[in-house]
Amino acid sequence: MKKPEGMKGESLKSRRKVCNVQNSDETQQDMTEAIRIAVRKAFAEVKIEEKRAEKKKTLYNTRRLMESYIDLKKYINNAITEEEEVTEAAYSVLKGENAKLKSAKEAKMVTAMMIINIDRALTELETESRKEGTLYKYEAFRMHYIDGLTFEEIADQLDCGKNSPSNWCKAILKKMSVKLFGINGI
Repeated sequence: MKKPEGMKGESLKSRRKVCNVQNSDETQQDMTEAIRIAVRKAFAEVKIEEKRAEKKKTLYNTRRLMESYIDLKKYINNAITEEEEVTEAAYSVLKGENAKLKSAKEAKMVTAMMIINIDRALTELETESRKEGTLYKYEAFRMHYIDGLTFEEIADQLDCGKNSPSNWCKAILKKMSVKLFGINGI
């Protein structure tokens, strides 16, 4: 029996092996490419999740700063960092040691710088709110975080819905976050 034209010198078995090897190589390349695509996609998703977590953390930090605003201002005024600031008679025997609290001094300075940044951001937000015609949102924010009023008290004073002050404060807080933390606040 004669072999077909394309099969001269090759057995059917050896041709199948060559085809299987080629198919195997193509399948392996396809699998490698699919894995590569999946890994890239997974890395992209992780990066997106990390950015989302960073934004959430920044908003949390901004909220905590505003909740602590009054106490931070008191700290700047009351923290003792130099020996000369000690006025209590009970400690007068210790005077003359030229004592300084370096860590308290650093904390006081960092706190003062953040308060200055917050005050500047508050001024900017007030100006922007006036221009936009949404001063009531800024006022609700100020009443809550600076004056210490509850959202219910603010709603009564501004004659608005009970959830409005909370929503306005969240919106202003997002803007404040950008003003305090720049690109990390976005």
